[in-house]
Amino acid sequence: MKLLGDVTRVQVGGGRRNGPWARGLVSGGSAFAALALLAGCAGSAGSAGSGNEAGGEGFAWDAPQDEVDAAVADHEPVTLTLQAGGPTEDSISGRRTMDFINEVEERSGGKITIEPTWGMAISGYPEAVDATSDGRVDISYDLVSYQPQRFPEASAIGVALGTVPYSPMVGEMVANSVATEMGWNDQALLDRYEEEGVTPLTPILGNGVYSLNCNSEINTAEELKGKQVRAGSAGQNAALTDFGAVPVSMEFTEAYEALQRNTIDCDLSPMSAKEISGVYQAAPHLAYSTEANWPRFSGTYVIGPKYEQLPLAYQQILFDAAATMTAGSAQSYVDSNSQHVEDIASVDGTIEEFDDAFQEKMAEILDEQINAEIEAGNLPEGTIDQVDELTEKWTKRVADLGFEDGGDMEELPEWYSA
Repeated sequence: MKLLGDVTRVQVGGGRRNGPWARGLVSGGSAFAALALLAGCAGSAGSAGSGNEAGGEGFAWDAPQDEVDAAVADHEPVTLTLQAGGPTEDSISGRRTMDFINEVEERSGGKITIEPTWGMAISGYPEAVDATSDGRVDISYDLVSYQPQRFPEASAIGVALGTVPYSPMVGEMVANSVATEMGWNDQALLDRYEEEGVTPLTPILGNGVYSLNCNSEINTAEELKGKQVRAGSAGQNAALTDFGAVPVSMEFTEAYEALQRNTIDCDLSPMSAKEISGVYQAAPHLAYSTEANWPRFSGTYVIGPKYEQLPLAYQQILFDAAATMTAGSAQSYVDSNSQHVEDIASVDGTIEEFDDAFQEKMAEILDEQINAEIEAGNLPEGTIDQVDELTEKWTKRVADLGFEDGGDMEELPEWYSA
């Protein structure tokens, strides 16, 4: 869906975000763009009339295109490389990456060209930040929760996001908005990126809710006990252990083969990863939560040293366009939710919500993990209350924008339009 019009910009921390949106019949593009702009205003790429080390004048965040054209008129064209997690530009997540690329090229009048590489082909996730800081790639996606010791704040925020209630569209909108606001207001996290030699375009992407695909039906803690489950983050591994399951560490792309060989029983992943790995063919039974969820896996887009060498107007264009990454990430996960429901139906699988007892225990586990992260200095005091307050705030904003889920998970393809 094309995005039209403008949304009011609400500042969280003093930076700049701008972009278009449109409202419509329970459709993704409009809502996510709006929320990205509302939640994602922080950091700084300078302001109109200010210069920077690379020279040149900037422009106001809501400047008309002719003013942007004037700001970039005397600058030489530049080409940047981008490493994306999506397998192709036609994949669900790939289409959202292309939204960012197109926004940058359009806003810059063709002065900034971005050349994408798909499927993390330049460097895998453990190396993505290094590859960006040393110039192998200019902009890269990364799943920073893969390295909790290196990025403890990002990993801890992922744990806290597990407390945000889930629903297949609105829940993702709220969780990703909460993640964005928490990320831009976590100075320790922003300092961490600076120490690594990169600049965050999106400090925290909440990514999608995690759910289980198993080779047998499951919706209770008792049924989970003893299962061997592929998981990715430290928080998820700890939660699985608390439930009596056996966490298995491997890349999500290896889960399908492991399920085929019966070396694992379940895969714990977001819907977008299921699209790439195809696990539903070997594990057609989906189990998810709504009130208390598995710790999320924090993602980010970072840009390397070349960013600081660019003219101010170019920096602003890139920074502003990052709102499409935030919006696109959230939308891609809801798109993937819908696709996975269809995939499950195609193999006569099942979709079940975990029972109340499971979710009550999960809530206790999350509180324990969050308090441990606070004690370790990775989250500020009062994080549990902060997440509750932000959840209430963004739930209201979603409702004020006129969006609501049109049904439950199993009915998602019937009422959601990407």
